[in-house]
Amino acid sequence: MLILAAASGIMAILLLAQVGSSVVQPPPVVLAGEPDAGALDAAVDSDVDAAIDADTTPPAPPPWRVSALAKDPTIELIDGAMAKRTLLNALTSSGIAAPAALRLVHAFDGIRTFDDSGQKDTFVVAREKATQRIVAFEYSASPFDVWQARASDDADAGTYEAKKLDLHLEKKHVAVGVAVGDDLRASIVQAGLDDDMLPLLDDALEGHAELSDLRPGARLRILAVEDRADGAFVRYEALEAVEYTPAFASNDTKPLRVYYFAKAPTTTWLARSAKQHESAKTPSFFYDSKGRQPMQGGWKSPVPFARIASRFNPKRMHPVLHVVMPHNGVDFAAPQGTPVYSTAEGTVKSVGGGGPCGNMVQIGHAGGYTSAYCHLSRFVNGLHVGQHVESRQLIAYSGATGRTTGPHLHFAVKRGDQFIDPLALKLDGVRVVPMGDRAEFERERAELDLALDAITLPPPVAVPDAGVTTTFDAGSDEVFEESP
Repeated sequence: MLILAAASGIMAILLLAQVGSSVVQPPPVVLAGEPDAGALDAAVDSDVDAAIDADTTPPAPPPWRVSALAKDPTIELIDGAMAKRTLLNALTSSGIAAPAALRLVHAFDGIRTFDDSGQKDTFVVAREKATQRIVAFEYSASPFDVWQARASDDADAGTYEAKKLDLHLEKKHVAVGVAVGDDLRASIVQAGLDDDMLPLLDDALEGHAELSDLRPGARLRILAVEDRADGAFVRYEALEAVEYTPAFASNDTKPLRVYYFAKAPTTTWLARSAKQHESAKTPSFFYDSKGRQPMQGGWKSPVPFARIASRFNPKRMHPVLHVVMPHNGVDFAAPQGTPVYSTAEGTVKSVGGGGPCGNMVQIGHAGGYTSAYCHLSRFVNGLHVGQHVESRQLIAYSGATGRTTGPHLHFAVKRGDQFIDPLALKLDGVRVVPMGDRAEFERERAELDLALDAITLPPPVAVPDAGVTTTFDAGSDEVFEESP
């Protein structure tokens, strides 16, 4: 009987095991003070996941700076700029005793020489008020290039430990709108940018506009990446894109946009900026919205990238008079108010009314050449006969004055008394983004366009409308007897 009972018990246990999920198993016994094994495993897994997701490396603390002693009542800080002086002279001129200044200079032996100090390089000395002992010194060539010397622990030794500070660079995206006033540099700084932006703008707009063309009333949108150290500006890592709206632009004048594109496909704005910084000494990689980049020749196009509406043709049928009449120049399609530039260096021969040409400018060039610009809506204020102009200098704005069917620029060139085809002078050419890179360029352009569109465009600086300057010199030979 006992055997049967035991067998029945075993069978019952086996049956319960087969049912499995329908039977609530008793909880495991846990001794007091011991953690539950399942909970422990879960906690370990959670900690591992958190460690993977989080950056376990704490950020390095910023290096100690001499400015930290500013609040110490026993210390005085003495600062100055190099201003074309030797460091020894700059220190002694600031009241540092010559022996102490000499020890500071020698502390940097093998670390840094100060023979090539920049005029704007600065220094700061921390000196004990009671003993006149120098406890620390810093020399800054930029917010990122800082050298420091600190007094050794032995106060009587008069020696210093010198080194270059290991400062962490932070990258910051910059998206700024600029209203150009009387001073472009001041306008850039007022918008919160460093004036180091000016040479980058010059590079980006090359072939499209000169910095001198950015007259009061013009506006800019700028996308850039800058490096900062300790919260201070160090340099621009990259200029990514620029939008330029000229002064006096009409409603149908589209702003110019140029984009940095270096052909090497990248996935992020920051990665592109690093590529640009590495290739800072290479030719410009800025293209307009159609993927074009100017290639400058000896003679410049008066309206960069403008479409040619009508070519030089001695037997052309005149569109207004409907008679065969020579077309002694080239017509560039240009909406009202498009900037017009001098094709080459020269001297202004006339500014004013030109009969059928409307408002006209003539410029004399070396070699007996004369260029003429017709149907202008306005001249640059102050342009006058006898004025020297540079190649690609802004001289006027396109229009529809004189005998014309609509706004455009009629551009003509004479060699002596003979009209020649202006295109024979090999005006600026155009480099385009290769077809194999067009998809990548369009993707990056679309990304940068969204960022440009998000920048609030400031209202233009109010400038008086100077109107049309009328200083036509009746004594000079007029290029045109008849004009389109």
